Amino acid sequence: MTRTGDLLALGAAAGVIAGAAWLAAAADAGQRYEAGLVLGLVAGLSVALLRRFTRLPLGRRRPYTFALPRPAPDWRTPPPDPHGDPEALRPHAELRARLLSDAAALGGALRHSCALEPGLREELTAFATTASIQACNCVLHPAGDGPLGPDPAYDTAYALGELIAAVEFSRIGLRALEALVTGQPPVADPPCYFNPLHERGQARAVLAGTALAGAAEEVAVCHGCAQEPAPLLVPSAAGPVPYHESDAVDPRWRLLGYGAVVADSGAAMIAAAQDGFRAPPRSRGARADGAGKLGAKVSR
Repeated sequence: MTRTGDLLALGAAAGVIAGAAWLAAAADAGQRYEAGLVLGLVAGLSVALLRRFTRLPLGRRRPYTFALPRPAPDWRTPPPDPHGDPEALRPHAELRARLLSDAAALGGALRHSCALEPGLREELTAFATTASIQACNCVLHPAGDGPLGPDPAYDTAYALGELIAAVEFSRIGLRALEALVTGQPPVADPPCYFNPLHERGQARAVLAGTALAGAAEEVAVCHGCAQEPAPLLVPSAAGPVPYHESDAVDPRWRLLGYGAVVADSGAAMIAAAQDGFRAPPRSRGARADGAGKLGAKVSR
């Protein structure tokens, strides 16, 4: 509100309080208590409205403080390697999903007060809400409760793929909330395409396609996999296979590489969770199933 508006609002509030005081003074002796109560309510409400909608120095304003839940996740430490056993990863995934669920209300609280521009605020709030719902959904079913597969290994691979998605969605949601709390826009932080449980994909690699000669696709990889790819293996009837070649892993996460195919701070994963899978942009001739040679060439 402008300075003139502040003064007009102050004058209007003073007039309302003066009118209430005059009515209280003119009240009969038996109505003095009720009149005084009304005067107090009118005065308190007027001061509260002036503090909320003007910049007048009416008492010290206490700034709102927001904090992420404790214990704060240590994102620098990679999640445990489950070695094909989803139950080895489940406690870690459930803890991350629970932390995000506890903090998700922060997004709504900061929607109108964060320093970021309104469009980004709304986007990050939606990220936090969707990521929290998806992370909780991904940790609901233990191995054996997923879709009926052609062999016992199918459900185990499915459960492992879902728990990895829960870890990634928890990271996306908590990073969105961290941006809202700090007022600093998030930067792209994709996982490693070969193994989403490795360190983050700070390097870029080109996958050689197998369908057509010369077809290639650039993805995010960790520094270790940039030198020697070490894919995440999931169970199958024929033995362990890379997750991106397994039909048991949800195609939304598999074809996106849990967000490594498009380094967009989680927007592709959120869109896949909300609207179903949308195929990411690919190089001409690249295979639709995302399975390329495990050899990688680091892009310069």
